[in-house]
Amino acid sequence: MKKFAIEIKWAIRYIFIYIAWIFLEKYTGAYDTNIENYIWYSLGFYVLAFLIYLMAVREKKTDYFANSMDWKQGSISGIYMTLFIAILMPFAQIVIQKSIAPEFFPNMIKRAMASKNANPQAIKDYFSFPDYITQTIFLTLSVGMIYATAASRVVRNKHQK
Repeated sequence: MKKFAIEIKWAIRYIFIYIAWIFLEKYTGAYDTNIENYIWYSLGFYVLAFLIYLMAVREKKTDYFANSMDWKQGSISGIYMTLFIAILMPFAQIVIQKSIAPEFFPNMIKRAMASKNANPQAIKDYFSFPDYITQTIFLTLSVGMIYATAASRVVRNKHQK
């Protein structure tokens, strides 16, 4: 596991920063008074998430690969970090949905129901806890893989093939 110590460390940091971001969203009204702007709050985290990936891959390059890392090595490191984040994400969602923002689902359902073409059952299914955990895992995996490869492209040694 020492081989993955940096990825595990950054995955844990990612989760804590994600939870802190949820606090920020909650206290700026993203789940109630400013719910119509929720998407913009959420997109803000993706900028921060990419910076986390950059820092993690950079640390892997300097501390593990002795400042000589190619794109493939960085990508693999970032993908492992993504897997660790995906494993931790359901636990983060439990904390978020049960303790920090229990109003999230009811308010999102209410907002979605206001749409003219609303399908009540589909909306309730979409904003259900089990479905949301599945969504966050797959979103974490897909976005994380993209971020891992992009971050490793930025951090890699330019002179290596």
